[in-house]
Amino acid sequence: MMKHIEKLKKHGKKTISKTDMETVFATSSDEELFEIISALSEQQILFPIKSSKTNGNRSYPIYLKYKVSLPQDTYEVELKEISVFHPLLQSNGYLQSKPEEYKKYRLQLQKLDRYLFYRSENTISVSRKERSFEIFDEEKALDDKTFCALLERIGITADSLAFYDTPEYCFNDYIPDRKAQMTLLICENKDIWFNIRRMMFENNATNIFDIPIDGVVYGCGNKVSGMGALTTYTEFIGSEVKYLYWGDIDRAGLNIYLSAVRANPNIDIKLFVPAYEEMLRLAQTRNIPDSDDERNRIEDYSRIFDLFNQKLRNLFEQSIQNNKRIPQEIITYAFLKENMR
Repeated sequence: MMKHIEKLKKHGKKTISKTDMETVFATSSDEELFEIISALSEQQILFPIKSSKTNGNRSYPIYLKYKVSLPQDTYEVELKEISVFHPLLQSNGYLQSKPEEYKKYRLQLQKLDRYLFYRSENTISVSRKERSFEIFDEEKALDDKTFCALLERIGITADSLAFYDTPEYCFNDYIPDRKAQMTLLICENKDIWFNIRRMMFENNATNIFDIPIDGVVYGCGNKVSGMGALTTYTEFIGSEVKYLYWGDIDRAGLNIYLSAVRANPNIDIKLFVPAYEEMLRLAQTRNIPDSDDERNRIEDYSRIFDLFNQKLRNLFEQSIQNNKRIPQEIITYAFLKENMR
């Protein structure tokens, strides 16, 4: 009988049709269904809705619809289990007031209780998935939004469990000495990022075009302009960071820079002007290719153009208007070595 009651609880409605009962109780036999309904009716759990009429079976008459009146659960067992939980799980009284939610997540909450009692006093922060596996033997348990919402209502937070979310996009970076305040150079393309990284690693170089930097970050094209990606990365570093951005001189490159600024309004991101100046100077003696960007998306670049003297501004504007591309790679490793120390 109890299994039939539990199935009705999962059905979760105040009325149930004959067709639904066949599904809920996994039977298409009127005889079997009649026996189940009779037993539940004796327990005053099912009440026929007589206006729905019957199935027409004289031997096993079944109404086509019934009211469901389930017994109220007192949750005595659940409340007793909650009463001996770790104080963090009882602090705001939420579980005591909602034992039905505890019952739904009993196994997970019992595992969490054990973890809270036996964890080290000096627990260090780890990633969400690491902590999830440590507590629940399942690395995705803390990805369950419904379960995490329950934890929040109980008062359990990421800080309570000492875990963090790995940034959505983990930028490749090279920062030889982490400081409380840093200037990091973001490079749109991999080759120039690698060359600067190489200079910093092999020669301890920290000054490029007379500008000191503390590290270099590979922006990976449009990845750096993803909504909040750079903000999350900065929070993960845990330092006060100012960024210099360096990419191709074309519409796509400038759009990436502007998008990154818009997507991270609380982050200090400025164009790395000296590098762009060198690119424009070198471009005057080179055959510059057309951009392969077919979107022709021309934004308002006036604030960028204003950063340059009149001669370079004219070159910059003309290159953009003609949809040309001056790649970062115009700055060769040999040229970089002469201008980085």
